Amino acid sequence: MRALEWIVIVYSAVFGLLATVGPRRARSSKALVVSIVTIAIAALAPRAPLFLRLLAPNFYLVAGYWLPALVVPKSAAGLASSPFERWLAHTDARLRPGLPAVPAPIATLTETAYLLCYPVVPVSLALVWLAGGTDAVPRFWMTVLLSGLACYASLPWLLSRPPDRTGLHTLALRRVNRFVLARVSHSWTTFPSGHVAVSWAAALAVSRVSLAGGLLLAAIALGVTVGAAAGRYHYVVDVLLGVVVAVAALVIT
Repeated sequence: MRALEWIVIVYSAVFGLLATVGPRRARSSKALVVSIVTIAIAALAPRAPLFLRLLAPNFYLVAGYWLPALVVPKSAAGLASSPFERWLAHTDARLRPGLPAVPAPIATLTETAYLLCYPVVPVSLALVWLAGGTDAVPRFWMTVLLSGLACYASLPWLLSRPPDRTGLHTLALRRVNRFVLARVSHSWTTFPSGHVAVSWAAALAVSRVSLAGGLLLAAIALGVTVGAAAGRYHYVVDVLLGVVVAVAALVIT
């Protein structure tokens, strides 16, 4: 069994345990089911055909995103902001005025990049597979999964909602992004930004086997980074730390 699969098993087991023995308000049958299914897939992966084993981390990444949110009590969404959320809002109030304004045409590009962050991982996987062969895929996944799980894992303890968007000009693509997020996300803010960390991790991992592919994905990751802050999907600190997490994952792997 690869280290990647052991990491997924331990990560899923922790949140599965929280779903069963944590505070009653945080117990979740959905989290337990997702945890068990994820552990089973990771444990059986070494016996699966190679192509299925190399595709399975797509599921691990999605499950890793949802598991922490599933152990957060539903009642938390209606509560007043947490001390951590207030700290993020305070740092945003200090940092945002120092950021350059993003003109509407550039904002449209960054919103496009933010929308593209969903297919970035499978596209990156395909590039690594084609350019580096199957031997390069596990290292790619280790970089991407470490980045994603590092951002997702803190959610139950560092609860925060997206920044206040009052007065923010709403571009057409920004409305599309909000529509998509309302349907595919859990509405909490991951700390650091998972969107940013995973996008950069994918770009950096691809650059190991294809410089051209890595540069293309880095351009998208840069757009995701600017879009996450300018569109107020994440706090500025979230965004900056997302880049740091991706670089750290690259160094570790």
